[in-house]
Amino acid sequence: DWLLLACVLLVIGEARTHTSTTPSAHSAHARLGARVASGGGERGGMREAAFMSCCGSNMRRLLRYGSALAAIGPPRAPPVNRQTVEAVGGGGLQGLSMATSTPSGDFRPRVKTPGQGADVYKAKQSLGQNFLVDQNVARRIVESLDCPSENGKAVVEVGPGKGALTAMLLNKYPDMTAVEIDERSVEYLNEKLPMLNVEHKSVLDVDWGEQCDKAGGSQLSVIGNLPYYITSQILFSVIDAAPHIRRAVITMQLEVAQRVCATPGGRTYGILSVVTQLYGKPTLLFKIPPTVFQPAPDVDSALIAVEFPEVKPEYGINMCNLRTVLRAAFQQRRKMLRQSLKLLLKEKGVTLPDEIGTRRPETLAPLEFVELTRTLFGDGETPEGINVWRGALGDKERDS
Repeated sequence: DWLLLACVLLVIGEARTHTSTTPSAHSAHARLGARVASGGGERGGMREAAFMSCCGSNMRRLLRYGSALAAIGPPRAPPVNRQTVEAVGGGGLQGLSMATSTPSGDFRPRVKTPGQGADVYKAKQSLGQNFLVDQNVARRIVESLDCPSENGKAVVEVGPGKGALTAMLLNKYPDMTAVEIDERSVEYLNEKLPMLNVEHKSVLDVDWGEQCDKAGGSQLSVIGNLPYYITSQILFSVIDAAPHIRRAVITMQLEVAQRVCATPGGRTYGILSVVTQLYGKPTLLFKIPPTVFQPAPDVDSALIAVEFPEVKPEYGINMCNLRTVLRAAFQQRRKMLRQSLKLLLKEKGVTLPDEIGTRRPETLAPLEFVELTRTLFGDGETPEGINVWRGALGDKERDS
């Protein structure tokens, strides 16, 4: 009787894991379940009857598990896309493991994350590198992207480094592109992830319009762990390219993330807040501790997402003039606008009404800055082909 009980417990355990059982083991366990269910003849039947009187009808169904296994048959492995396997090259499936399904329904070999240790190569301080090494955080970042393009052809990762995000992205978006300035990273990714399209350039040199054309005209989805020292430049670059970008999911210093998402009236509200919120909708998704990076930075980080509309908003002014107003106002953010904008007001021969002139810049909403610019410069249009928020502006880019 104790032997019968042991066999029943074994069958119960196999019932929980039979979906991952190999075909040969599956058949063996099915035969074992069938023998237990049959009880081994008349004596076995008496033993089963006595056991059933103690355990009830639920155990009866468990003893019939062997027959159910035999009816189901061995599990089948999902098909692998042969073209994808061949595209990896004749040197084997380095960097690949089990098959995974893409959004289009194809099954492709699953990409494994390359080694992330400091022994691969050290971070360069001159490039502001802090490599993400925590796979749980990497997974949360990747899940925040959600790009609808076919096989991820509109996905662009900026600064992939050693590929902590890249491997997970490839499993969801096999036709993605990565942009990397560090030659060591380019070589490492080409070796470990040969199926990846890596462009060796600075993200500040990316032609987002051209990148959009490569994706078949689809709005791009940008993702990346940004170097702290050029976060604002990269963000302004993305904003200038807003018609070509649908969503940007980027890691940055927590303080900068709070400034991007700040509302009027707070100390963190400033130029980044106004500009980002005029072009898109920023959201701070979650904070990231220093311990998940190598080397660990001295400050906390955060992941933000910025959603951009399909058509860039038009406000009926030259946005270059808005930039002039914002810089003048926030350079003296504790002063009233009639003081911080004194030179511009004199140049344009304009006097601000008290309800605006007595306010500080941090209290104005983004659209109020648009109207303030209209008051100073009048209606206008932004010149074609101008990067408004990056680099220096000359007189030719402003309305007279």
